[in-house]
Amino acid sequence: MHLYPLLFRPIIKTMVWGQESWDISCRPLEMGVIENGAYAQMPFDKYLNLDRMQTMGTSRAHLTRFPLLIKIITAHDALSVQVHPNDDYALAQAQKIPCPTGSNLLPVEADTGKSEMWYVIQPPTEGNLIIGLRDNITRQMLHDAYKNNTVEACLNPLPVQTGDMVNIPAGLVHALTPGAVIAEIQQNSDTTYRLYDYNRMGIDGKPRELHVEHALNVTDFESTIPKTTAPNNRVQCPFFTVEKQEIKTAHTYSTGSKTFTILICAEGEATISYNGGEQALTLHRSAFLPAALGEYQIIPHNNATVLLCQ
Repeated sequence: MHLYPLLFRPIIKTMVWGQESWDISCRPLEMGVIENGAYAQMPFDKYLNLDRMQTMGTSRAHLTRFPLLIKIITAHDALSVQVHPNDDYALAQAQKIPCPTGSNLLPVEADTGKSEMWYVIQPPTEGNLIIGLRDNITRQMLHDAYKNNTVEACLNPLPVQTGDMVNIPAGLVHALTPGAVIAEIQQNSDTTYRLYDYNRMGIDGKPRELHVEHALNVTDFESTIPKTTAPNNRVQCPFFTVEKQEIKTAHTYSTGSKTFTILICAEGEATISYNGGEQALTLHRSAFLPAALGEYQIIPHNNATVLLCQ
């Protein structure tokens, strides 16, 4: 098959608080469509199945679900205060949903848990994100705060600036605040439990659904998850690894054969040079590099900050 960096048509979602651009998505109802090169107009899932060893890599070819979802998120207003479950909790809930008659499969609504990370492209207006709960907040205290409309007093503010990375495993309460622009790398899941939403209405004019009991069930009340920015320009978890590369001159990398690589241009612009051609990587765009692509160069236009995701 023809191997080259793939770009996709962004899937734009307008929210009550701002906008999401789903740059790399492989979901039945949000399927990415290739926009460049020999496979232009092909849905992402069909492309992956051309040769899963070459596209996904030897360590991921067996996966039935593409593992990652890449977004650029712009928050004009505060996002809902939310938390995500781990895979076990999400699966347990999915199994409670009736399946179609005669089916032994999980229902269409079933999804995995969700761990994610944020790269801060632009910090929020007031400089703080919501990451975790304040120290010593218990489940009962948070439950009472929901009843008393005082949830905001339980939340931990985290000061951030452009270039910071924040790891957000399942179980960590979090929310973007007004003015923030972030790149989000996450498990390929849309499972979100809203704990609090500032008593506002959705785009349809109705109160947005909350999932308080589920949120309380999965929240980290023991402060076992760090509520800080990530050190060493790197986030690593069981589902992905993300490295921040500040590139001032051309630098050579290789995909290897075990897994694909996703590049996100967080600052500046660059060109991806590979065996067979070049592909521009403009600001806030993402590129999928198939596992079998091999050696490639990132050539910055002046300076560029690129996130390498695997």
